[in-house]
Amino acid sequence: MVFSSAIYLFAFFPAAYAVYRLTPGIRAKNAVLLCVSLVFYCFGGLTRAPVLLASIFVNWGAGRVLGAWDKAKKPARRAVMTLTAALNVGLLVVCKYLGFFAETLNALTGLSLPVPSIALPLGVSFFTFTGLGYVIEVYRRPSNVSRNLIDTALYIALFPTILSGPILSWKSTAPQLRDRSCTPEKTARGLRRFVLGLSKKLLIADVVGAFVDSVYAGAAVDARAAWLGALGYAVQIYFDFSGYTDMALGVAAVFGFELPENFSQPYTALGMTDFWKRWHISLTTWFRNYLYMPIVMAKPQQRLYKKWAAKHGRPTANRLAILIPSAVVWLLTGLWHGAAWSFVLWGLWHGLFCVLEGVGVIRTDGLAQTRGGRAVLRMYTIAVILVGTVLFRAESLAQAGSMLAAMAAGWRFTAAGTLLLQRSLTGLTVFCLAAGVIGCLPVVPWLRAHTGRWGEPASYAVCAALLALCVMSIAANGFQPFIYLQF
Repeated sequence: MVFSSAIYLFAFFPAAYAVYRLTPGIRAKNAVLLCVSLVFYCFGGLTRAPVLLASIFVNWGAGRVLGAWDKAKKPARRAVMTLTAALNVGLLVVCKYLGFFAETLNALTGLSLPVPSIALPLGVSFFTFTGLGYVIEVYRRPSNVSRNLIDTALYIALFPTILSGPILSWKSTAPQLRDRSCTPEKTARGLRRFVLGLSKKLLIADVVGAFVDSVYAGAAVDARAAWLGALGYAVQIYFDFSGYTDMALGVAAVFGFELPENFSQPYTALGMTDFWKRWHISLTTWFRNYLYMPIVMAKPQQRLYKKWAAKHGRPTANRLAILIPSAVVWLLTGLWHGAAWSFVLWGLWHGLFCVLEGVGVIRTDGLAQTRGGRAVLRMYTIAVILVGTVLFRAESLAQAGSMLAAMAAGWRFTAAGTLLLQRSLTGLTVFCLAAGVIGCLPVVPWLRAHTGRWGEPASYAVCAALLALCVMSIAANGFQPFIYLQF
C-alpha cells in the first residue's frame, strides 16, 4: 500500500485515524498505531512480516541487554553491540546484496555460482538503519533504553516512515512515544502538507517521469534528449522523494508526531557538501553520527592523523584525515541506494566532489561570499547532480555510458532524436517540467513572507483544488510506486 493509492486515501487512512482518535490513553494509542503500522506494511502479503518482526525483536532485545549492563562491563557490551550490528548488516546483505555479490564474483573469477533471487522486503534499508541507530544510542548511553516492546516496535515500524523514511532518531522520537497531542491546528496543517506531497508526486513527478522513461527507452538519443532527460529525472526524483516525505510528515502530524525535515531546497545548494546537508538529511545525519565520526575517532585513524601532522603539519593533516572516512561513507551511500555498480559509482561521484571541497581544491567558502561566486557554485552543483542522475537512473553501466556519451558528444542532432522529443515532450510535460524547476526554488518560504494574513486560508483553498486534481489523476491513471520504495 502506498500513500497515493485510492485504497489508502479513501479507506485505510480514514479508518486508522478514526480508531486512533477513539482510543483513550497514550499506551493504548501506541498499541493501536503499531497494529495499524503492521497492517499497512503487510498489506501486500504476510511474507513481508518475518523480516520486520525479526529486526524489531533483535534490536529491542539487544537494547535491553545493553541497558541492563553498565559501562563497567565494556567488553561484554561491545560484543553485544558488534553482534547486533553484524545481524543488522547481515540482514541487509542477505535480502539486498547477495545476488549482486554473486554476480560480481562470477564476472571477476569466471565461476558459476548460483545467483539467489530474494524478494526485497519493502523499506528494509530504512527500518534496518532505524533499529540499528536505536541500539547504538543505547550502547553509548544505557539510560536511552526502552523497556517497552510496543514503543520500540512502533519507533521502528511507524507506518508513515517505514517504507521511505525519514530515518528516525530515537533521541527525538522517544519523548513523543510517551506524550504527544493531536490538536485541530496540527491536524489541519498535517493534512495540508499531505496534500502538497501528494500533488508533488501525482501532478509533477509522475508526469515528468513518463517523459524520462521515454528518453531512457529511446534508441537514438542526442545531447538535447540526454540533457533534458537528466534534468527531468532530477525534477522527478526530487518531487517524488520530497513528496513522499511531505506525506509522511503530514500523516505523522495528524497522529501527533513531529518528525524531522528531510529536504531543504537542495537544488539551491552552494556546492556538493552543502547539497548533502539539504538532501535526504536523515540519511546524511545517520552516516555522520554512526559511521563517519566513529571512523574519524577510531584509534588507527588517530595514529595516522598524528603521523601526518608530524610530517606535513596540522592543516594538511586535517585535510588528509577526511579521505578514509569519506571514501567508506560514500561507497556505502551508493550501495545503500541499490545493489548495482551504477549506484556505487553514483556514490563515489558525489563523494569525489565533497572530498575536493573538503580538502580545499574547490574553494566553496570563498566563492560563496560574492553574488557571482554563488551563481558559479550553483551552476557547478547542478552540473554535478545532472551527471549523477544518469548513473542513478540508468538500468546498466552500458546505458549510463551511452547516455553520458550523448550528453558530451551528441551535438549533431538527428531526425530520430527530434522525433523522440516531438513524441514525448507534450504540452503537459513541458508545463510540469517548468513547474518542477520553479518548485525546486524556495517558493513556499517566499510566499509565506509576502502573502500576509490571507496566505494561511488561501493555502487551504489551493490544497483543496490540488486534492481534486489528484483524485482525478488517480481515477484516470492509477498510481506509480515511489522511486525510493526500491531501496
